[in-house]
Parts: sequence; structure tokens; C-alpha cells
Amino acid sequence: MSPAAALILEMQIYPIIRNTVHRKAKPIGSEDYQELIQDTTATAAAMLDAMEQSGKDPIPNSIAYYSIQRTKSGRRSYGDSRTDVMNPGYQMDNEGSVCSMQAPVGGEDEDFTVGDMIASRTEDIAAKVLREIDWDAFMQTLDARKRVIVKELMLGGGTGDIARRLAVTSARIVQLKREIGQAIRKFMGDAILVDSTSESVWQRDIRCLRERNEWKHAKLDRIDDLEQANITEAMFG
Repeated sequence: MSPAAALILEMQIYPIIRNTVHRKAKPIGSEDYQELIQDTTATAAAMLDAMEQSGKDPIPNSIAYYSIQRTKSGRRSYGDSRTDVMNPGYQMDNEGSVCSMQAPVGGEDEDFTVGDMIASRTEDIAAKVLREIDWDAFMQTLDARKRVIVKELMLGGGTGDIARRLAVTSARIVQLKREIGQAIRKFMGDAILVDSTSESVWQRDIRCLRERNEWKHAKLDRIDDLEQANITEAMFG
């Protein structure tokens, strides 16, 4: 955009948008009027630049008008798809809405939130994929015999079974298992064994919240000492 076009946007188009948007357009979801003004100005800037690139003389009033109309209809400078649930146009068509993940399910007094209801109880896929990539890289560092031992252990094989398959003593298998464990810690860090058995942070947070609410409802009414009950209520909400 040329300096002349930028001046037109600032001095002629923006004042119209600033004084009109709050009367013509309605914020959707978490939007506010300042955000609508900024987005409408971005739309106007794109129109102005397109006209300048095509060699047409810009008409400030028309650019401001059509930019406001786009905002009013739910179209935004970053997209106008009416199939995207996050798009204001989709929500204006009453086909869906956006709610908070912390909204209670079944009423304000309920302990469970939307996030609790849809949260997966299984391991996070991204963490699982990354661990498998690291594991494949680690397996390449082992010799053939140790790879066989790891695979047999993963299938539930015992020390004696593995020893018989490899034609070595059980003591030798124990020694190799110890070497594999040391190699894992060296390759992935000392905390790998703890991390592999620990629950994720988000799962822990949900569990702690549920346990807190269960304790509060189960125990608070059974405390005979009024002072102790008040202290407990202050601690646990």
C-alpha cells in the first residue's frame, strides 16, 4: 500500500468505521467492539490495496460501507467460511456455539465441567508418537541380541525363556537386561523410568479436582467442630 492510500485509510475510511461499527455490527462470542473496528479496518485496507493494485481510484465511503457490511454479516478479514465452528458467520446462522471448557455440566452446582466430560482417558497421542520415535531411535543403538531381549520382554517373556532361546545362562540375561536399562537411562535421561509410569499433568489436575470435591462433599458436613469446619471450607472452597 502506498503512503497516499495509507493516508486515505487513516483520515477518511477509519473515522467512518470507528463511528459506525458499534451501531451496525454485533460482537460474536469473545469479540468486542474494539476488535470489530480493528478487523473491519483490516478488511478496508485489503480492499484499498486491491483497488490500488488494479489501477482504480479508491472511493473511501464505498470501501468503508462494504467493509462494515462484511463485518455485519459475520465475515472477517481472516476468513469467511460458514462451516468453521469458530467463525462468527457460523455462529450467526445458529448452527452452533462456543462454550467454555470450564462450564459446569448439568448446572452451576455440578462438579464436572465440559472439559472433564470430553477429556480422553487414554494417553496423549502426541506424547505417544514422540516416545515411539525416540524408542525406535534407541533400538537402533542396540545389537541384535539385546533387541531380541527387549522384544521378548515386551511380549511378556521371562528370563528363563529368553535364556533358553538365546542359549545362554539366566545370569547372562540378567546382566544384559541391566546393561539395556543403563543404555535407556543414558539415551533418554535418568527420569525416563519415572516418566513412563507417571500420569500426565492434565490427568493429575482433573483427578485432584475430583478428589477435592468428593472430600468436600463427603467430609465437610461430618465435622462437629464449627471452627474446624470453617477452616476446612476456607481451604477447600
